[in-house]
Parts: sequence; C-alpha cells; structure tokens
Amino acid sequence: MARKTSFDRLTVDSDDCRPTVSDFVRDNLWDPLKLFCTEPIVFFVAIMGATVNSIVYLFAEALSMVYVEGFGMGARPASLVNLALSIGVAFTFLPRIYDLYHTKTRAQPDSALEPEDKLFGFFVAAPVFAIGLWWFGFTVPPLINDITPWASIASLVLVGYAEVEFQGVLCGYLTDTYTSHESSANASLGIIRALLSGVFPLIGRPMFQNLGSNNALIILACVATAFCGIAALFGLYGKQIRQRSAFAEKMSIGHPVERPEWRQTDLV
Repeated sequence: MARKTSFDRLTVDSDDCRPTVSDFVRDNLWDPLKLFCTEPIVFFVAIMGATVNSIVYLFAEALSMVYVEGFGMGARPASLVNLALSIGVAFTFLPRIYDLYHTKTRAQPDSALEPEDKLFGFFVAAPVFAIGLWWFGFTVPPLINDITPWASIASLVLVGYAEVEFQGVLCGYLTDTYTSHESSANASLGIIRALLSGVFPLIGRPMFQNLGSNNALIILACVATAFCGIAALFGLYGKQIRQRSAFAEKMSIGHPVERPEWRQTDLV
C-alpha cells in the first residue's frame, strides 16, 4: 500500500504480532474458561450448542440399535437413516429469509439492530428440536411395534435442521455480543462441543441398551424442552443480561462507536 500510494503512515498494530505463550494461554484457555464460568450467555450457549451438536454424534451409535434391533432392518439400510438428518439441513434457508427482511427493516437511520435481533432462527430451532426428539421417542420400538420406520425417520429431519440452526445462529450471537472477546466466547463453545462430541458416542450404546430406546430418547427430549425455556429467557431478557455483562459489547450494532471519517486526500 505504501509503494502504490506513497502513503507511508500505515503500520502493523502490535495486537497482530505473533502471540507469546502467555498470550496464548490467556486468550485460548483462561479467557474462555472465565467467560464460561461468569457469563450466563456464554454458559447457556456453550451448553446448548455443544449438546445439540453432540446428540447427532450419539445417534451415530444409537440409530443402528433402534433400526436394526427395533425394526429388524439390515446394517446398511439402518445406516442410511442418517441421511434424514442431512435433509433437514436444506430447510435452514427459511429463517434466513426472515433475517434478511428483518435486517432490511431495522437498518434504518431511526432504528437500531441488536444482537438479539438475529436470534429468530434459534427461537424456531429450539421447539423444532424438542418436537423432533419427542416425536422420535414415541414412534420407535419397544413402546410401539406395529408402525412403519418412516414415521420415526421423518422426525430426524427436524433434528438435523435444528442441529445446524443452533450452531450457526448461536455462534453468530456470541460474535455479535462479545465483539472484542468473541474468539474467547466461541472458544468456550468449541471446547465444550469437542468434549461432549467425544463422550456422547461412548455413552450412546450403553444408554440405549440399559434404559431402552424410548426412555433414552425421552430423556433427550426433556433436555431439548429445557432449551426452549432458555430460548424464552433470551427472548425476554437477553438484552438486559447482555447489558449487565462486563465483557459484552455495550455499544450495539445499531449504535456504533464514533470513528473519524477517511478522506481520499489522506490516502493519496
């Protein structure tokens, strides 16, 4: 840039230098732990996002049991049931239509966007996830035997949709809320997600074997229902919780920090 424009006052910010070991420990270990333990938003988002993501990994073990032992399907057809989860991903474009409309509506001089304005997809995904798991839990053996497996397979479309929607919306919410600390906030989610994603497949088969498919799925459905309550909490009090935070960005997207105007003569 200096050679092209003869503007030699550009410098590299010291924050962009190679981090030291202490910087790495602070930004990648200590700060994520501190945010997870002290910030309600980070705590609930990390627990919800990690749990929803890890349930899909749990299903990698559990679905074969449900459809091989419960419905008498072969191993290969039972494994293809997982494709129902991916079908749900195709429907995640629907909340984006509303997001685009809402953003355009609020992007007016007299209207301000808040991080909570982008939670619509989460408000939809939370009950969809709960409905999908309750539906699944009550349409598989041994609770019910004389039913087609397609009745339960259809419920997995809802689970797949909710899983992707949770991840995308909640990660964006952390980024918008903790602008200068967003890496540490998302690291909290990433750490919990990695831990649960490793643990859930290990407990999936014993859980379904010891409790039975229906009871195991009902427990998961109860957890998903609790997430609906957290979604309602964010919808009603999310802004107040964010504004009380010591780390969240106090200036919302709609009220940017004043910055000096750049003039063309400054660069040429």
